[in-house]
Amino acid sequence: SGPRSAPAGTRRGRLAGTRRMSAATRPVAIVPRDVALRVASTRARRVVSAPLRGRTERRRASHPARARTRASSPREGRSDDGPTLVETSSGGQQQRRWGRTPTGGFDRLPPKRPEEELSAGEQAASGGRSGFARWDPRLSPRLRAVFLPAGYPDTVSPDYAPFIRWHLGSLMFRNILEVITAQSLLVALGMGSTPGALPLTAATKWVLKDGIGSLATLAAGSLGGQKCDEDPKRWWMVSNAFEDVARVIELVTPAAPGLFLPLAATATFVRTAALTGRGSLVNGSLMQHFARNENTADVRARLEVQGRWLALVALPVGIGIFRTVSQSFANDPEEPFRDVAVAVAFYGSVVIGHLVCIWNAAKVLRFETLNRARLVGQARAFRDGGADAIADFNAAGESEGVFRPRFSSNDPVLGASLPDAARDWAHLERLMGHARDSHSGGDSRSDSGRFIGRRFALGWNPSDGGRPAVLLDAGATPRDVLAAALAGVHASTGVRGGDDAEGF
Repeated sequence: SGPRSAPAGTRRGRLAGTRRMSAATRPVAIVPRDVALRVASTRARRVVSAPLRGRTERRRASHPARARTRASSPREGRSDDGPTLVETSSGGQQQRRWGRTPTGGFDRLPPKRPEEELSAGEQAASGGRSGFARWDPRLSPRLRAVFLPAGYPDTVSPDYAPFIRWHLGSLMFRNILEVITAQSLLVALGMGSTPGALPLTAATKWVLKDGIGSLATLAAGSLGGQKCDEDPKRWWMVSNAFEDVARVIELVTPAAPGLFLPLAATATFVRTAALTGRGSLVNGSLMQHFARNENTADVRARLEVQGRWLALVALPVGIGIFRTVSQSFANDPEEPFRDVAVAVAFYGSVVIGHLVCIWNAAKVLRFETLNRARLVGQARAFRDGGADAIADFNAAGESEGVFRPRFSSNDPVLGASLPDAARDWAHLERLMGHARDSHSGGDSRSDSGRFIGRRFALGWNPSDGGRPAVLLDAGATPRDVLAAALAGVHASTGVRGGDDAEGF
């Protein structure tokens, strides 16, 4: 039900000299009749008065104390104590806060968690920075609705904020590189063509250059999809690094305009393959990780908005850098080493800045799911130290890093192929027999004839130093995979190779 008007006139129990509530008041939730309402106090200690079934309940409340009352009469959106902030829900995790405008309308305010609200001292100190606060998406509801997912931060993962800080920096440097390389390619295209044949030759070279990218998409899409899902942090860094390699190739095309087509085609091939890998990560693994309220499309759309806004900012910066380098070559043609040093300084700083940002963006990711490497690592920790040695996802994410080795030399191969675990078909049948014999009841088949033994078989791979190789059944459940990982890491400390080690 909507807000209801308070009785006219002076209400019994109303405080004399009650001051207007400040903008820092906490929200009062709009709820149906006879459901608790939250009335927030101001920063200073004061008395909160609210109607309670025809009476008035008076309480002494200190910040951030809340007085819970029960409403039995209509209540306005504006109380006697000042403007009342109301909080509603969209039906999911998104919370909406509203205030009253001077004209009597609705003013939407950003939802805040208690730990995000400023203290009294911080609010006083930020009074001189009110102009900057209007441009902070976390404080401005309009900017928040444009740049951040609805319900932020409750509708995204905890590592979204640290990731997005570094990701925005990487987008800025990447957009600057795009502007610079586009100008470099156009300059090289004009230098490598004769004046009379410039339009036709330039168009042909440009189309051929982009056509090579289709082959890169086919190659990257057929080879790298599963690898990106298996290790998103590493492949996020790899795909962005390859994109920088392509940008560097495009930057040097003006130095060899006669080789425009092979250089530009190579750069397009590398960049398209990198974009395919990065796009699969952004639209797949990372979006599923960040979205916590079935809002994958919303999170992806906000990333796109952030990137477009930074592209507008990067446009004049990229043009300025390219003109500075070009003027250096034009003004000092007799000093090529100095001109090259200027180009390396400007272009290199942008590339290095991009690499630093994407490295830190990958490093702060904390995945809460178990991939193959994390499962084997946690099983190894359980084997060595018991349940107390198992790390949470924050510690596990910190320890795995970006390019650190995912497996040790004696870790089992979980989900191995048949040649990795068995020498031949007879050997495979012997391994499967050990899996059936492991059933505690002694009979590997139920009354219906279905297999009821364990859903994995353990062998050793002699070509890989005798590492345990775990075969997983097609019908293996997550519980079976956990059991297979524990058996594999336990077998890595036992006897390796030979028939005496089979059926571990």
